Amino acid sequence: MIPKEESQQVEFKLIWKDECLKQLCGFANSQGGYMYIGVNDNGEVVGLQNTKRLLEEIPNKAANLMGIVLQLDLLFENGISYLLLKINQSIQPVSLRGKYYLRSGSTTQELNGLALQNFLLKRHNLTWDEVGLGAASFEDIDISTVKRFVELAISANRLHVDARNLPIERLFENLYLLDESKHIKRAALLAFAADPMRFFPSMSVKIGRFLSETNIVVQDVIEGNLFAMVENIMDILKSKYLKSVISYKGIHREERLEIPEIALREALLNALIHRDYNGSITQIKVYNDSLIIWNAGLLPESLNAEMLLKQHSSLPRNKSLANLFFKAGYIESWGRGTIAIAEECLVNGLPLPLFSEHSGGFTVEFFKEKKISSVTPQVTPQVTPQVTPQVKQLIAVLKGEMTRDELQNALGINDREYFRTAYIKPALKIGIIEMTIPDKPNSKNQKYRLTT
Repeated sequence: MIPKEESQQVEFKLIWKDECLKQLCGFANSQGGYMYIGVNDNGEVVGLQNTKRLLEEIPNKAANLMGIVLQLDLLFENGISYLLLKINQSIQPVSLRGKYYLRSGSTTQELNGLALQNFLLKRHNLTWDEVGLGAASFEDIDISTVKRFVELAISANRLHVDARNLPIERLFENLYLLDESKHIKRAALLAFAADPMRFFPSMSVKIGRFLSETNIVVQDVIEGNLFAMVENIMDILKSKYLKSVISYKGIHREERLEIPEIALREALLNALIHRDYNGSITQIKVYNDSLIIWNAGLLPESLNAEMLLKQHSSLPRNKSLANLFFKAGYIESWGRGTIAIAEECLVNGLPLPLFSEHSGGFTVEFFKEKKISSVTPQVTPQVTPQVTPQVKQLIAVLKGEMTRDELQNALGINDREYFRTAYIKPALKIGIIEMTIPDKPNSKNQKYRLTT
């Protein structure tokens, strides 16, 4: 059966031209696919000439120019001949005359620049930070940072005490921080270089204090290797940009940062470890009522922002870098960092943070106070301080009586468990909404409405 239209894995061609090799290359570099020759754009067989010649020519060109083997069949429909080419996905990257192509939807695109680099790394099961740099040497490494890392890793029981006495070359080998040519990997330079900006000009972090989107009061730019930056950024945020709430337990004085320190540190680590270092610098914006961390690089394809508040797989963008911070004890369990951030905010009586993607990057937004603005009159002052941003969104779309499915569709949320946990339960708990059938919470006819 010939498909009705072209797709990710289907291509129609009236006649064979050598340009068709690009599509074959794209299929091999994607999920494989099928090319029908002698078929029009509507999937109708129009016939083909010189089939005997093409049966020899096409497989030979595919093998000689791309090193791939095709399955080629001569078929007939109502006595009219056409060819069907089947191309399997290639384990290794496939090029055509030195160029790489990839299938995207029903089109074939040539890969260049960063897209080509990321494609080749992925096919070799490498991440960007696992690539060695021939221009770097051990003279570029800050030995004091390495020694501090070793002590942290020993204290965390993730390195043996013998690591203290290893020459740096041997230590890097044991930590898999050298490539096959003994070049220092990018991860090691990010973490330990004395002057990492020499290799990665955009790796600095900018902090700004804003009164509005256009009114900035003060700013700082933090540079250095990542192990130094984490501590420097936290110190500057605590001393210059954030307030501490003072309380007493008996005679003991306690200071609590307006953004929970554990949550802030975890978010900062995520931003530095998982960012795309080919993109723009990491930004931290501090407002009167919120703090926003943005880093370049979107979430992996198998993750979305809704999934971050429940258990999910760890898919680090920079595997070697993540491993270094794990060994140093900075990361306790991969795949749970965003959950820990949310839990810390709730324990401290603050709204859940907002996770989102925009401008080619990932954002975490913390809220300093339990407050809400521009809500419906039904929300009383006693309830207002406990309203989370998710509940605020729910209030905005809830008109009359609506089912859970209707609310999810209005908010564009597919994950039922996330919607129940982050939206419905908090709103019910603080009494902003109510069920129309309160004695049957799991009823199929259950609807929700604002309380009066």
